[in-house]
Amino acid sequence: MEYIYSVLIDKNSGSWTARCPAMEEFGARTGGETKEEALTHLHGILLMILLDLEEKELAIPTDKMVLNGAKITINTGTE
Repeated sequence: MEYIYSVLIDKNSGSWTARCPAMEEFGARTGGETKEEALTHLHGILLMILLDLEEKELAIPTDKMVLNGAKITINTGTE
């Protein structure tokens, strides 16, 4: 399955924070030394969360639209 979520990316004193408001209750928040690194880490976290929810046949949260957010696409490889 393919999922698209809004994410927020912020720069904090030399590092970057990336989070997905729709999945934050599952731990979808991370950081990195660069914007790209933070987004890569967030992609991995979202993939693990989504695979776990699919495996347990639990409801997948819908996207929460955010102002000034970016979009991230996660493909779990399932149908």
